[in-house]
Amino acid sequence: MSERLVGIVDDHPIVSYPLADALRRAGHTVLEPVTAVESLPKGGPGSVAVCDCSLPEGRSGADAVAYLASRGWRVVATSGVAGRTQVLDVIAAGAWGYVEKRFTTHAEYVHAVGLVGASRHHVSPLLAALLLDDATARPLGTGDLSVLQRTALRALAEGDGPEEVLAVTGADEAGLEAALAGAFALTVRRRRVNRLSPRELDVVAVVGCRGLGLKETARELGIRPGTVADHLEAVKRKYLASHPGERNLSPRAAALRWAMELRLC
Repeated sequence: MSERLVGIVDDHPIVSYPLADALRRAGHTVLEPVTAVESLPKGGPGSVAVCDCSLPEGRSGADAVAYLASRGWRVVATSGVAGRTQVLDVIAAGAWGYVEKRFTTHAEYVHAVGLVGASRHHVSPLLAALLLDDATARPLGTGDLSVLQRTALRALAEGDGPEEVLAVTGADEAGLEAALAGAFALTVRRRRVNRLSPRELDVVAVVGCRGLGLKETARELGIRPGTVADHLEAVKRKYLASHPGERNLSPRAAALRWAMELRLC
């Protein structure tokens, strides 16, 4: 395994410092753990950041991953509490893999850092299951998961090791990595399909943050009340499509959810 520069972003020293020691023993150069992504310097080729999904300081979640990626880091996201949507959002933001904190040994982090540093994706059983579920809940019209991608993800979700996955798919290592990279890219596409338009964001900000009614929102934005209602219906549809499992949500409630999630208030 070649030496790599590794950064750790986690607000729990009891987690971050033992992990740093384990990565150093594996031969990596590990920076002093930090509690905010803004505290990490810029990364370089092959640099890997292990980043918790829920940070109390500065950027967090998908925003933190996107920030690190923009500064030259390949990100391995991790959490012990993140839900389905948050995990998929950090993948869509550019994370190269995800490791569950609970019941996970330092060896898995070392393995994930080695893979990601070598330009390969780390797909844990949980992440593989979530990627498959995402494809079922939000299928794309065209160009969705291939047979190879579904077979590989299903094998990984069942806990198969690298050799078993190669055997069941009939792919070589390069072909498997290309398939996994494609599956990650599809996660980005699924979210772009349901991205709010600029005008919908305006409506969400006014209705969700300020609680104005249709007529007041229409006057504020210079459009008709009926147009506001149409935008709210689209906001609700996109929220439900982006958050499988939600039910019986009113358009105004969806606007409030989007406003809080996107930090528009």
